[in-house]
Amino acid sequence: MATILLRKRLGGTLEPIDDEGKEVLSKIAAGDLVKADIKRPRNIHFHRKFFAMLKLVLDNQEAYKSIDDLLDVCKLRIGHVRVIQTKHGEVRVPASISFASMDESEFSQFYDKAVNWVCSEVIPGLKRADLDAETEEELRAFAA
Repeated sequence: MATILLRKRLGGTLEPIDDEGKEVLSKIAAGDLVKADIKRPRNIHFHRKFFAMLKLVLDNQEAYKSIDDLLDVCKLRIGHVRVIQTKHGEVRVPASISFASMDESEFSQFYDKAVNWVCSEVIPGLKRADLDAETEEELRAFAA
């Protein structure tokens, strides 16, 4: 059928956010059984926050020379990988974090694991609250 965006209201009901969604739902009769895959769309602000955090971390350590290197190692260390079977055994490669490959809930879990990795392995002793505060400050500076 179609992909539509819905908003949850206080009473627990889901309602379409636009005319296209209303039209799609109007074609479903009362009592009809439908199947739905619930996914929270990605938040671009949260995505930008993640990359601002990576930039901040990159600037405050010496092991990694680029955001791409830091991101790839992060993905490998937290297990966000694709496993490829070769004749020599398994190879793990960093998996995608694109908007198409993960929804907001999946990205949120990825983000939490990444921050924990940064605070425990990349900059040991760094407090998450401090990293979050500096990342938000970095985002505000970028937006100004």
